[in-house]
Amino acid sequence: MNIFLIIPFKSEFEDVYEVVKLAVSSVGHTITRAEDFVSTKTNPIRKQVEKAITECDILIADVTKYDMTKGFGSNVRSEFLIAQTLNKPIIPICDRGTDLSIDISHYQAILYDRLRMQETLVRPLVSYLSRNKSVEFLLEKTKDNKAQKNVKSIFVSYSHTDTEYLDRLKIHLKPFEKKGQIDLWVDTKIKAGEKWREKINNALEKSVIAILLISADFLASDFIIDNELPPILKAAEENGKVILPIIVKPCRFTSDENLNRFQAINDPKHPLSKLNENDKEETYVKVADLIDNLVK
Repeated sequence: MNIFLIIPFKSEFEDVYEVVKLAVSSVGHTITRAEDFVSTKTNPIRKQVEKAITECDILIADVTKYDMTKGFGSNVRSEFLIAQTLNKPIIPICDRGTDLSIDISHYQAILYDRLRMQETLVRPLVSYLSRNKSVEFLLEKTKDNKAQKNVKSIFVSYSHTDTEYLDRLKIHLKPFEKKGQIDLWVDTKIKAGEKWREKINNALEKSVIAILLISADFLASDFIIDNELPPILKAAEENGKVILPIIVKPCRFTSDENLNRFQAINDPKHPLSKLNENDKEETYVKVADLIDNLVK
């Protein structure tokens, strides 16, 4: 098998790379990492890494929390995200003496000790990779989820006073739901008795697109500003989450430092509340066209 190793740059992790390489080669597999590539004008390292992750069979990812002040480790998050987006099987590893840099609650990780790597890392990896059933399970799990990997999860953040705009948006995006191209999440999906805050947090984490129905009520909502927007904006900055603001009523969108850096679907001077019915529909169609491009 061809295995790609996600690991922070710099010499601090060279010892980990060497023992992982030893473990992988001892069971007859090949291993590649980003540092093996040489960047050129026509073929930058980023492009080569994306190709390698796409073509590899399994990934091993060192998710040991790194020190950003030292200028390394940022590649781990971006490479891990690419692997997740491609629904690739991942074996996370981590120095048990540190925190995690990425949430791996859905994975079975190998925790290693830097002072006993032969025992805590090499042996577990060799044992895992040499057992056909273990590898087959990883690949089969990926195969079972393949139909879901292209489904884009969309989180809609809105004030309940603007429900009429949400309802019309849902109508325009319904065809994508029927085709299984998107999973449109709104808080109306929360059932009685469910832990609503947990449901919202899970939906925020899962989504790759966020649609914001912005109005004065939206900007005045403590829950939106304190709970929904921070993870949305953080994911946009770190993971490339797509933010689609729609101005539904007159508000101070252009004065909001956190939001005005995102291009609104419609001119803030012409919110939906000021438009006639046809112009409103054209705005929704514009959103649908953008979603269409994103799901493709």
